[in-house]
Amino acid sequence: MPIRTGLDSRIEEVREELREYFIEAKLAYSEAIKAFTKLDSEVYSEVKKIRQHAREVNWDLTNNLLLILALNQPLMKDLRIVAAYLRSVDTIERLIRHARDIARSDRALDENVAELPEVIIQSVVGMHNQLNKLLDITSKCFTDVEEVPADELRDVWRSIRSEHKVAIDALSTLKSNEMGGKSARLDVVNIVSRVERSAYNLVRLCSLWHHALNNENIILD
Repeated sequence: MPIRTGLDSRIEEVREELREYFIEAKLAYSEAIKAFTKLDSEVYSEVKKIRQHAREVNWDLTNNLLLILALNQPLMKDLRIVAAYLRSVDTIERLIRHARDIARSDRALDENVAELPEVIIQSVVGMHNQLNKLLDITSKCFTDVEEVPADELRDVWRSIRSEHKVAIDALSTLKSNEMGGKSARLDVVNIVSRVERSAYNLVRLCSLWHHALNNENIILD
């Protein structure tokens, strides 16, 4: 028999921690992208610290959610929501890991490149701006328990894919020496790829949240 006593308060505590976790991910990403546009290698150590803290938060939140499963034995909708929160913890940690990877590539670029092509910078910045919108949407859905704004989410995802295509097209035509050589080119490819994957992970997370609230799938692609 499910034990609801304390369930709502425990889940509310998780939501508050998640809200801070989303903010941390947004900060880490913003620092990493800003370093990319300015070729600033010094940000790597700061993002690395955020990544280390994120692993601790991931561990604490996961344990709290598993404790809810053990003590409260939630059923149906509550169980789907707890499962979505577990996935969100992993997704946010992955985003911060992506930000760490971007900052690491920033460090390598700073050592090898004097200036990056403007088309690449603008595409990555455009993707990041849309990623911030995705982070805001996802955070609001999960922490305020709101429905997924499907149309807005589709528009943001389309914009990210469009900017990603511009970056990939540019990378396919620009010569390696225009980006500091083959090694630097791979670092740029890594950055473009990480931003797109982070956005995709958030889109899938929103799809999971819709299912948690409504017990039905939503087509977001």
